[in-house]
Amino acid sequence: MRVVPALAVLLTASPALAGAEAPRSYAGSAGPTRIVLTLEGDATGEDVWGRYFYQSVRRDIELQGTRRGEVMTLEARYTGDRIELRPEGAALVGTLTTAAKRRLPVRLTRVTAAADLPADVPPDLSLHERLQLAGLRLEPQATEALDGKAIRWFREAKSGVRLFRVQGGYPAPALAAMNAALTRNQWREVSNALGCTNGDGEAGVDGGVDGKPWLGPRYASYRWQASWDCAGAAHPDFAVEGHSFDGRTGREMTLEQVLPVGPAPVTRKAGDRWYSYRSDVFAPAVVKLLQRHHADEMEPVDPEGDECNYADPDVWSFPAWRLTPQGLWLGASFARVMRACDDPDWSVLPWSALAVKPE
Repeated sequence: MRVVPALAVLLTASPALAGAEAPRSYAGSAGPTRIVLTLEGDATGEDVWGRYFYQSVRRDIELQGTRRGEVMTLEARYTGDRIELRPEGAALVGTLTTAAKRRLPVRLTRVTAAADLPADVPPDLSLHERLQLAGLRLEPQATEALDGKAIRWFREAKSGVRLFRVQGGYPAPALAAMNAALTRNQWREVSNALGCTNGDGEAGVDGGVDGKPWLGPRYASYRWQASWDCAGAAHPDFAVEGHSFDGRTGREMTLEQVLPVGPAPVTRKAGDRWYSYRSDVFAPAVVKLLQRHHADEMEPVDPEGDECNYADPDVWSFPAWRLTPQGLWLGASFARVMRACDDPDWSVLPWSALAVKPE
């Protein structure tokens, strides 16, 4: 099921149950090095976990540990770091011991807000994620001509994440709104990248714009493809996510705007009504449309076999999607054992089947 990007789910998942302590963030030093650390704990107060990063690198290191009295002992399983902390007034003090047995004194103070945040950071990021982005910048790179319009690429140095901005071809207010949304999308991908470290302590995410963006007369879109291998995750994974914008307003569009199904589509992405609508109303309608326009690819197959069964409505309940010169591309989403079937290139519904038109 693709409801929200799978990497975002992974990075925001917590081992805690309901009733856990709220996250607490701290900033300070480990020897000569500046670090930021965020801690959580379970309802008993005995189990502690969190993550920290070096300001010079910004990449998260996951921590697990215990609290005995006032002393917390945390270990980074995949890097070999060990941190012992205890409260000292409003601060935390202790020692960080690296895998090479180097012992560094630690002193941290509580942080409740992030300063020097870039513009257009997504508003729903956690304090830890905002502290991770504080002070970072998007550096302009080369311009490129595309569909009769100009785009400029921007890159964030710590993560290597690149995304474009549109330089013209749409009304100025729409252009400003579109580029602000693109900036938010880029910062979200930067946050995803910095939040995923592999078992070797290196960057665990590889992602970027898949193919060329499309800048049509009335709509603009691009497809983002990412793969990740985060320490502590059950297995590596990958996903595709599309983004489409209305060139008249600059706003990012919803799938229900493009392909409304039923008398009153449910547009709020939460709750039983939305899940039921997507599974019971939307997905069967998509199967019928795809069967009409792609009869060969939509032929039913043996459900017990190893072929891709695109006639199964379940794989179209929560598709990736984007607008293209040919119409609406939809990406199927299969269970893990059949992930090679995800996101076929042929699954495009023509503009004639949509509620929006290209001109």
